[in-house]
Amino acid sequence: MKNICFLENGFREILLNSVNHKQYEENNPIQVSIYDDKIYVWNDGKFPEELASQNLFEKHYSKPYNPLIAQTFFKAGFIESWGRGFEKIKKECELYNAPIPEIEIKTSGVMVKCNASPIYMDLLEEMRGKNVQINVHKNVQINDCEKLTKIEKEILEIIIENPEITQVNIANRLGIVTKTVQRGIATLKTKGIIERVGSNKKGYWKIKK
Repeated sequence: MKNICFLENGFREILLNSVNHKQYEENNPIQVSIYDDKIYVWNDGKFPEELASQNLFEKHYSKPYNPLIAQTFFKAGFIESWGRGFEKIKKECELYNAPIPEIEIKTSGVMVKCNASPIYMDLLEEMRGKNVQINVHKNVQINDCEKLTKIEKEILEIIIENPEITQVNIANRLGIVTKTVQRGIATLKTKGIIERVGSNKKGYWKIKK
């Protein structure tokens, strides 16, 4: 689902900001809470006082709390230029008609609330409808595939749970290389268990048996 508030590039910027501005001397972890319609990111971090009162989604200068960490991210290519993270988040949300994240700055830390867009919620309801039909035969589907390898069964289980998942994400979840996932999916397709509907980017996996 691409039309969501929790866009990969935008959310990546939120997490980078959390790492750069975290007060590591407090020993409190960055906390991420995920719900159907929103995501919260709390960081025991600190913004410069002169920035806290400004509109962070407009152009502003950058003053990371941890300059050495920020410099490392910059040299690694994770940060393109200073002070543009919130601008990128705003552009990502505008591109997909998603609400701009809400930022609450307190003495105890910084809370970022990402609300889902109406388009995402509509797609979620649609997928829930699909999952109802999938779950009905989930156990039968897995148990009937006795000739599949352990990896192939695990790939199938993940696809049943999330028909829109990519091969890269499957590999990440299982802790294996993408080529192994590709071979497993090729086997599942050859045996007529699954098929790909639509493009690689916008399509989904259909369970045939």
